[in-house]
Amino acid sequence: MKILVADDHKTIVDGIILDLRGIYPDAEIVGAFKTKDILDACLKNQFDVIFLDIDMPSANGIDIAKGVLEKHPRTNIIYITGYEKYAVESYETNASTFLLKPITRKALEKALNNLRFPISDIPEEMLHAEFSGKGYIGKRIQYYRELRGMTRNELAELMNVTLPTVHRWETGVRIPDLATAIQLAKILGIKLDDLINI
Repeated sequence: MKILVADDHKTIVDGIILDLRGIYPDAEIVGAFKTKDILDACLKNQFDVIFLDIDMPSANGIDIAKGVLEKHPRTNIIYITGYEKYAVESYETNASTFLLKPITRKALEKALNNLRFPISDIPEEMLHAEFSGKGYIGKRIQYYRELRGMTRNELAELMNVTLPTVHRWETGVRIPDLATAIQLAKILGIKLDDLINI
């Protein structure tokens, strides 16, 4: 997860970053408290979440958010401000939420648990690999099927699907949904985690 914390008060930026590191120790977190640095960070990076002050001396956080969302519409914007009057205007940008200062760790956790666009721990590269014939799940299906001495045709019959469907699973062209994965694990005599744990 990549996070930007942008506020014109360095102490607020540092405090939020400290709490975020406790919540997401593996996250890449960038702090910026000067308008130029905030704009540069937004221009050069694609963040999953941006904590953004609304009322800054030489910048308006809502305007910055609109610019970011034009380029990266799935960015989660979380506004931070000391003024409730901005709440209605902030939601025009489909913000994930609006936090009033002072911001507690509990408020941060709640905001991150209710993102408009939830962040997956599955890397984009892995998703691409699954759909390009290099899939991990497909290889595991094939491995455990062959380990059981089972043909693709036999697995297709037990799963009540066509032979081409099994072929698509194993080659990574198609990924079985959760219910299908549970049934596959049962038929292959393995735990679900053995099949889908990445």
